[in-house]
Amino acid sequence: MLYLLTNIGAWLGIALLMGLAVWMDYKNIKKISILAITLTSFLVALSVLLTNLISYSLPFFGFGGIRLALGNFLIFVVGMLFGPFLGVLSGIATDLLGSMINIAGSYHGGFTLNLVLYGFIGSLAFLFQAKKLWYLNAIIFYILTFMVISFGLNTLWLYSIGWNSVVVGSAFIVKLIKFPIEMLIYIPLALGTFSLLYKLIMAKNNMLLWCTKHGELYFKQTGEKEYPIVN
Repeated sequence: MLYLLTNIGAWLGIALLMGLAVWMDYKNIKKISILAITLTSFLVALSVLLTNLISYSLPFFGFGGIRLALGNFLIFVVGMLFGPFLGVLSGIATDLLGSMINIAGSYHGGFTLNLVLYGFIGSLAFLFQAKKLWYLNAIIFYILTFMVISFGLNTLWLYSIGWNSVVVGSAFIVKLIKFPIEMLIYIPLALGTFSLLYKLIMAKNNMLLWCTKHGELYFKQTGEKEYPIVN
């Protein structure tokens, strides 16, 4: 029963986030460029590849390994670049494609919701004025998203499919110990990938992105605007 209820709850959550994404981004949905679709598709494919085929576990002092799901941060980047609508879609597509390639045990919609959250919350870094401190917003939102998923939602999803050991107190202690190390890996990857893609897109196309809805971004290295924005 818990498995059924959590699946229903997860898909209701996905539907809610999709509705919010459409409402937040409705002006741009009809104007999504071919470049945005192409880059989103590429990042989705790369996320599926990195998470399901090239994921890596690091040994951690007898506490088990740190499994690096190296593709999840890319969905966060999609949300930052292209907004909540493509962020949510990329999360759904990534999990469904990944499930076709590599699924261990029962499928659960909660893991789809996890990736949808990465895409949706990534867009929140630029929901309001954030031209100079965008990287701080991104760091805060990434940390919050990871904590909600790792310490809360994943525990619920895994428990609902029979992994009773995830609710043992020692499991949370191990997660707390691993948490800062994981953030030192994922956050630089997310910020570095976003910065690289942003500069490449703007240098070649000078297009309006979700992250430039309030104007061009400032980068910490120079303190200057990188590119003029053409509407």
